[in-house]
Amino acid sequence: MSMGVYKNLSVVFSKETDIYFNLSLENYLLSTYGSGGTSKFGPSSPLLYLWRNSPCVIVGRNQNVWSECNLENIKDDVKIVRRFTGGGAVYQDLGNTCFTFISDSKNYNFQKNSELICSAVSKLIGQKCEPTGRNDLCVNGLKFSGAAFKVLPNAALHHGTLLININKGSLEKYLTPEKSKLAKHNVKSVESRVTNLAQFKPDVSYHEVWNAIVQEAMDYYGVSEKEVYEVDYSSAFCKESSFKDCYDKLTDKHWIFGKRLMDPRTYKNRFDFGSVEFCLDVKEETVENVYIYSDMLNADLIDYLNGKFNEGPFKMNAEAFRKKFEECEYPNWGEAIEQIKSWLLDQLSNKE
Repeated sequence: MSMGVYKNLSVVFSKETDIYFNLSLENYLLSTYGSGGTSKFGPSSPLLYLWRNSPCVIVGRNQNVWSECNLENIKDDVKIVRRFTGGGAVYQDLGNTCFTFISDSKNYNFQKNSELICSAVSKLIGQKCEPTGRNDLCVNGLKFSGAAFKVLPNAALHHGTLLININKGSLEKYLTPEKSKLAKHNVKSVESRVTNLAQFKPDVSYHEVWNAIVQEAMDYYGVSEKEVYEVDYSSAFCKESSFKDCYDKLTDKHWIFGKRLMDPRTYKNRFDFGSVEFCLDVKEETVENVYIYSDMLNADLIDYLNGKFNEGPFKMNAEAFRKKFEECEYPNWGEAIEQIKSWLLDQLSNKE
């Protein structure tokens, strides 16, 4: 497969293993892509960013960190971070590696990127790999990668994990996924659902994985040349406000944990597109605050719903919620909103 519309491939390798640095760098690469500013990258060159992290737990943009993580088990040497993309919580250590594709929006293709990764890994380990479900990559029916995305008007990002030789016991120790999600995949634990690439190629290293992805990307984009950049804390962009502001946000405790309600009225359900949880702050039958959590890949939709349901207090009844839903206008996601609406109104009506 080859696109044949680019001259070269830009490859960025992070020499750091700090999740806050690496996610800040990723956001910087996306925000400056094709900007014509200080970035070296532009729409004439697709960008591949490869990175890995010391032990950390990363939750999706709209997830409830209090229910997705076993916070009592997470110690100082395991960092907690909330990323800017949707999707579910993951544990990472140096046995995992991450990939990020950044391109202009018109050439962004989540499915093709997934197939590119599968092709690279298949050739490396000698086993057939394939995309499954919403955002997983699997080998022999077991997940070795999960992914998420973010699309801006001029640029798009697709990033994911690759389990090479991760400590699978830590998945069970630090993550607490809902039982319905495990039941959907007919497994009893996170650990039993995933596999390491080392299971099929014991001596595989992250360098081999990186090189395989780079070569596959060059073949896909039809380029014979690549520009390679190795970056760390000494790189010039670390002094720029766009990088520093992002780093500050990612390390901010309020961004990571949010506000925790002590006695919320909670409604939760799993749909084909992900789980959705409404936590309601109710006083004297008036809804004062609504916190909507989700592992949906479309993080912007949940942000939109959170904004819509927090425009001011309203009555705690099905009719008031119905009116809120009727005010929603979100292109391309009307069906998802209708499913959420139907389920929640049914739950509220049964309690009246």
